[in-house]
Amino acid sequence: MSTRRSARIGRASILLVASLLALPGPATAGPDAQQADTSTVSRLNPYGTGIGLAIALTNSGFGLGGYYQRAVSSRTSIIGELQIAAGKDEREEKFFSYFGNSYVPQKANYFLMLPIHVGLQHRLFVDAIEDNFRPFVQVMVGPTIGWEYPYFQDCDGNGIFEQRSVCEDGEQERQYDSISAIFRGHSRFGAGGVIALGAHFGFSKKMTQGVRIGYSVNYFLQRIRLMEPDVPNGQQRFFGTPTISLVFGRLF
Repeated sequence: MSTRRSARIGRASILLVASLLALPGPATAGPDAQQADTSTVSRLNPYGTGIGLAIALTNSGFGLGGYYQRAVSSRTSIIGELQIAAGKDEREEKFFSYFGNSYVPQKANYFLMLPIHVGLQHRLFVDAIEDNFRPFVQVMVGPTIGWEYPYFQDCDGNGIFEQRSVCEDGEQERQYDSISAIFRGHSRFGAGGVIALGAHFGFSKKMTQGVRIGYSVNYFLQRIRLMEPDVPNGQQRFFGTPTISLVFGRLF
């Protein structure tokens, strides 16, 4: 009796093990599965992944930047943007001579800003509007690198442009142009962000273009000297400006 019972138990154990081995194992996200997920997102959001160029108009002039965006859902993309633009004091006024030379009274330094921003772009009204007009909202934040460099050759070190002052080489103080003095500067560090509304146009799934209207802010750890020392509040840390950008890109 004991032998038969042992045999039955042995057969039952073998059947149990065989049943467990036959069960499907847990799914793993291999390269093929990941590629399928990416392909699915691309089909759901064919306008969400791409690279492009942005030309911006701000209170300080023009800015130029590039961006990369990647779709993460049917309506949302992660976006990274790098842009270079000038920072100015709102009181700056540029005058031109008869020979076409420009001059900004009481200006002390040039200042360039290089924001490196990352954020989200969310498409609006997907179900209500045709694909040839794709409104969106963007929110981006990140670090900002600044570059402060002199507007003129300050021979006597008083921070004021005086053409009658004579330098060691016998020449009078002179104004630098925005290119020749760029290597005489020093870096500044801060952070900033952008919030914007815009729209892309066209049915093409290879190329895109659009317009974006927003507001950008940048704040620096050190004060930036933009105006001469005798100008009240000639230093500042905060730079805020409305922006209008034209966007041109290639979709993937």
